[in-house]
Amino acid sequence: MYRFSIFILQFLLLIIALTFIFTNPFIVSLDIGNLKYSFSSNLFTVVFISFIFLLYLVLYLYFRSRHSISKYFLKNKYNKIEKGYLYFVDAMIAVANKDNKTALKSHKKMTSYLKDDPSLSLLLKSEVLKIEKKFPELNNVYEDMIKSKKTETLGYRGLMEQNLRNQDYHHAFLYGEKLFSINPNIEKLYDTLIFIAAKTKNWNQIILISNKAFSNKIISKNDLNENKSIAFYEIAKIKFDSDIKDALKNVLKALELKKNFAPYVKLHLEIIINLKDKKNLKKLIKKYWSLNPSSLLSSIIIKILNDNDLTDIKFINEIINNNASEEESKKLLIYFAIKNLKWDIARENITGMIGSSPSKDICYFMSEIELGENNDKQKSDAWIMRAENAKLENSWICRITNQSQEEWSSLSNSGNYNSLVWTSPMMLRQNSN
Repeated sequence: MYRFSIFILQFLLLIIALTFIFTNPFIVSLDIGNLKYSFSSNLFTVVFISFIFLLYLVLYLYFRSRHSISKYFLKNKYNKIEKGYLYFVDAMIAVANKDNKTALKSHKKMTSYLKDDPSLSLLLKSEVLKIEKKFPELNNVYEDMIKSKKTETLGYRGLMEQNLRNQDYHHAFLYGEKLFSINPNIEKLYDTLIFIAAKTKNWNQIILISNKAFSNKIISKNDLNENKSIAFYEIAKIKFDSDIKDALKNVLKALELKKNFAPYVKLHLEIIINLKDKKNLKKLIKKYWSLNPSSLLSSIIIKILNDNDLTDIKFINEIINNNASEEESKKLLIYFAIKNLKWDIARENITGMIGSSPSKDICYFMSEIELGENNDKQKSDAWIMRAENAKLENSWICRITNQSQEEWSSLSNSGNYNSLVWTSPMMLRQNSN
């Protein structure tokens, strides 16, 4: 209402002004050179108003036609984009169906409609080349992808996977690290980088990447500690021959992150042996056994005790002092009682451990006791036969391949990272089922 009132007021003022001009005419004179032109003010007013109207009409027609032309070109552009996307969808469906001929045909049509957006073309081309297994050409496509912000993550991921396929772990890690810096949340990217770093023995990178992954909430605190402990353990192994004190620092860091893990304990004790610190070695053996008396630790400690002449029964009793009633402590005592020909101690401690289905090591202990104490080869052989039918002992088994190995390693013999578990093959199969 306010605007309409203003318009009416302006219109009335214009009518009044024109009425005044036309009812009070005057002569307008113009001198141009030696010539003088004179005409009525009414004629000047009519010409001026006509000029303004004509200018308005021209501008109106110009902007109206310009809008229509822009609308036409815009509509045409969107039609092309729509057709391009339709051909893209057709091509992707053809790729999924491994119909390469249709995929290539649709790809060609798509590129004719989507000339200003090469990202979709690159994506489609990469899928087609994957199916055709044209890996050199695929590499070129990935190289083009990393030049654009829209497709750089796809490009870096593709180049990482290509180099992994070629077992070029150095370049795979470089591309993966770049991808991680752009988007660390890509599914399984962290696990892939950890695997590559382990393959290339780049343990410091595992620490750095794990810290970044944890700060980005990609991994839990437990996963962080697990992977960092492995890295410190491996660094300690590398430093063992060149800088024994640095090796000690790193293995202690590993044990701080994953307490009492037997392979780390073993390396720690080996470092202490290398430092010729027998007093500390004995102290640590008693400490670790007190914290974790297990079959795995038992095999480690037995070897260390044998290699370092620490097999005296008195010292063995000191080791098991805090948990003498536990099964593994009794087995440790029985083993060294047999070794020291202390048959009464061996017989006393093995009583009650035989049961209806004794383990392999109990059977072998009984075999040695019968032969050593009573020189009864028949009974001894009977226990050996019984041992062969006993359930399988625990060993390091890859949970991915079910392959077993004697020693723990961060990469299993089958090439899988941190996949080894201390168990029996039967138990692993039952758990996987």
